[in-house]
Amino acid sequence: MDRREKEQVVSELHRKLQELRAVILTDYRGLDVEEITRLRRQLQEVSAEYRVVKNTLMRLASKETSLEQLSDLLVGPTAMAFSNTDPLAPARVLLEFSKEMPALEIKGGLVEGRVVGPHEIEAMAKLPGREVLLGNLLRLLKGGQVHLVNVFSAHIRKLVQVLEAIRVTRQGEEKAKAEVEDEKKVKVEAEDEKKVEVEAEVEEVVKEEGEREEAKAEVEDEKKVKAEVEEVVKEEGEKEKAKAEEEAKEAAEEKAEVEAKEEGEEKAKAEVEAEEEVKEEPKKGEA
Repeated sequence: MDRREKEQVVSELHRKLQELRAVILTDYRGLDVEEITRLRRQLQEVSAEYRVVKNTLMRLASKETSLEQLSDLLVGPTAMAFSNTDPLAPARVLLEFSKEMPALEIKGGLVEGRVVGPHEIEAMAKLPGREVLLGNLLRLLKGGQVHLVNVFSAHIRKLVQVLEAIRVTRQGEEKAKAEVEDEKKVKVEAEDEKKVEVEAEVEEVVKEEGEREEAKAEVEDEKKVKAEVEEVVKEEGEKEKAKAEEEAKEAAEEKAEVEAKEEGEEKAKAEVEAEEEVKEEPKKGEA
């Protein structure tokens, strides 16, 4: 379906929705083409129409119409039954068809501009039809005014009872919906609190990991500094040792030189004394 066709569908639906007396939304999942065609024919017999329309197109068509009130029901596969004559006729056909085909689900609808739920539609479907009411009216007219008043009163009481049942049912649905919304809200709040707790725990874990890494880095730095100090001390010790060995070597060499010098002097002295003794011996012989 191209854009022009979509615009035509939306325009046609919008026009029809403005004239409708009743529209009922259904979920047709589980029905095949043959069953949908049979349902469509049954609705046509009571001057009603059954159409499958995409939710996006239906939302566009429902703008500025009473159907806009049912936008929350436009979820999933949706088809609508509508009538601009007898507002209860589509409800009767759909109710009977759903008994035969439980896959057909009635979501809700509008009757004379009023939003109604599945239970209300079921209750309305059980009310006498227009032909039945007209027949009763004719019989009542023939039966006399008193009987007419009594029968009309009975029908009025029945209608009042149905409307009261509808009101109670709707209140129950609204209460259940409110409870569901409250449960969702509580669940969301609980999930948010859980999310905050998890985020706090994650932050705490990250913080602890950071502290561990920092402490580990400090230990590694201490080890590195200690190793560097030990290396410096070792180098200084080796230098001191080498210096001591050098000094010892120099002292030994000096000592050796002194001893050699002293030994040389003693030797020279001994030679001088020996020479003097040699010189003295001729003198002793002459004497």
